[in-house]
Amino acid sequence: MHYYDVPARTPTFSLFLEPRSLVITTREQYTERAHGIDAVAEDRVGDFELANSGLLGNGASGTALLVDGGVLQRQTRYSLTCRDVARVMNVSGIGARKG
Repeated sequence: MHYYDVPARTPTFSLFLEPRSLVITTREQYTERAHGIDAVAEDRVGDFELANSGLLGNGASGTALLVDGGVLQRQTRYSLTCRDVARVMNVSGIGARKG
């Protein structure tokens, strides 16, 4: 996952997300930076520096990424996003049929 200063598209920093990982983005990281995951078939360390390289687990895919030449084939991932939004639009009446 890359974090970008808006409107630049050069990553400010990058994280390697191991399976079953959790990322909580708050404060300036949420309000003043964009974030995203590139649509690529493999991850290559060296194209960018990982901010969390020292935190990757032993024997996990992240360690293999750092040790085995810096290339890791991607597998299927699922992502769940939860947001705490200060203001929301009430859509309960939109599209409702009168009957």
